Amino acid sequence: MVYDSHCPGSQSIRNPVPENIPCPQCGREVEIWTDEKKGICPGCKTTVFRERKMSCIDWCPYAKECVGPEVYERLKPAEKKDSTAGTPLELLKQEHDRVLETIALLRGVNLCLKFSSLGTESPLQDRGLNHLRKIIEFFDKDVTLHFRREEEVLFPALEKHIDAEKSPAKMLLREHDDWRGYYIRLKEIAARMEADGAANTESLSVDAQEVNGAIEHLLREHIKKENESLLPLARNLLSDAELKEISEKWRALGNQPASP
Repeated sequence: MVYDSHCPGSQSIRNPVPENIPCPQCGREVEIWTDEKKGICPGCKTTVFRERKMSCIDWCPYAKECVGPEVYERLKPAEKKDSTAGTPLELLKQEHDRVLETIALLRGVNLCLKFSSLGTESPLQDRGLNHLRKIIEFFDKDVTLHFRREEEVLFPALEKHIDAEKSPAKMLLREHDDWRGYYIRLKEIAARMEADGAANTESLSVDAQEVNGAIEHLLREHIKKENESLLPLARNLLSDAELKEISEKWRALGNQPASP
C-alpha cells in the first residue's frame, strides 16, 4: 500500500505533537504526545489516558502498515480484561478505559460513510457497516452489562450511605436512558443500511454520523463524571464487605441474559 499523505485518520500519529491532559485525580497537567495512548501523572502517579482524535488505529485495516508497527503496537486497543480480577471499582475503571478505546471506532464509521457517499461504487460503505456491526456487538454485550452492574447493584449500594437526591446516580441514570435512546436509533439506521444497500446511502450516512457523534460525546462525558465523582465517592463510602458483595452480584449478572 502506498501511504496517502492526506489521510485524515493518521495525521496526528505520523506527525505527533504534545498535548497537556489534566489528571482526573489531582488536576495536574500531563504531557502526552499524539502518538502515545497514556502517560503517568508526575504528581499523584495516576495513569492518564489521552483521547485519540481521528485515529485510524481501531478501524483501518491498513493502519499497521501506514503508521508503522512500533507505533501501532503502542496504540492498538488493549485486550479485554479478565472480569474476575480486581475490585469492583477497579473493574469499572478498566471497563471505562475499554469503552473509550472502542468508541474511537465510531469516528472510523463516520469517515467511511462520509467518503462512501461521494461515490456510488465505493467499498468504504461495506467497511463502515462492518465497523458498525462491531460497535453494536460491543454495545450489546459490554456496555449493556456495565450499565446493569451500576443500576442494579452499585447505585443501590451507594444509596444506603447517601440520600438518593444527593447521589450522582440520579444524573447518571438519566444519561443511561439517553444512551439507550441513541443506541436504538443507531441499530435502526444500521438495519436500514443493511436492507437498502446502495439506496438512500447519503441520507442514512448523515443520520448515522449524527447519532455516532452524539453517542461518542455522551459516553466520553459520562465516563469523565463517573471517574471524577462516582468512583471516588464509592471508594470513600463502601466497606470491603460491601465491595465483596457487589463483586459476587456482578458475577451472577454476567451469567444472566440481559433484561428485554
